[in-house]
Amino acid sequence: MPPPSRPPRRFRRLAAAAALAAALFCAPSGPAGAADPAAVRLFGTSEKAHHDLAQFPKWTGVLERYARERALEDAPCRGACPLQRWRGFLLGLKGKTAIEQLAAVNDFVNRTPYVTDQQRFGVVDYWATPAEFLGRSGDCEDYAIAKYLSLRHLGWDERNLRILVLNDQNRRELHAVLIAYHGGTAYVLDNQVPEVLEHGSIAHYRPIFSINAAAWFFHEGWSPVPPPAVASRAPAPADLAVRPALAAAALGRESLR
Repeated sequence: MPPPSRPPRRFRRLAAAAALAAALFCAPSGPAGAADPAAVRLFGTSEKAHHDLAQFPKWTGVLERYARERALEDAPCRGACPLQRWRGFLLGLKGKTAIEQLAAVNDFVNRTPYVTDQQRFGVVDYWATPAEFLGRSGDCEDYAIAKYLSLRHLGWDERNLRILVLNDQNRRELHAVLIAYHGGTAYVLDNQVPEVLEHGSIAHYRPIFSINAAAWFFHEGWSPVPPPAVASRAPAPADLAVRPALAAAALGRESLR
């Protein structure tokens, strides 16, 4: 994929996305005890923040679509009603502790079946809104997006949430998870693992970049360490292949090898 062009229209759309995100997420501050992300070396890496999101049209696009989608959450519905079901689930988590919210959101979202973008939309890479994901399933970044927006709905501070694109050194493939900072550490919400894990318990995830609605972060300095005792991982979906297009499409580059 060639590098994305940056015409004035793109910047207008980006500004609109930022405004929509600001309006969308004017929520109370998140749970007490949130970690300072800058003080946590995610998977042992250092990071550099960048505030220009123009290279990430799939991410800004999903935020724009979700801002429009929110108007439908309270609309009358017949049938499966995934948005209304999701909204009801989140209302039940108000007042729960941060760890309880993380565990419940991870479990709820992970119940959605895994389906590749090629199977679902006929394209290599598509970043779905919660309604699209909960109604039609999705792949790894869609689970992470649904968890991110779920926790934002619950009042978590955007600064403490990131979508992380990484290289799974065991499976030799790209993957995406949600990172939630709380209590001086970072927690990993992964569609392949039923438990919420602290980042230090996972030795084979090499971060590439992480992103939220305000900035993206390039990670470097990762080195392999002897694996600690970790929770057993769920089997990989049979159709989950090496997909450099995940990060490539987000970054607007041809490949990440």
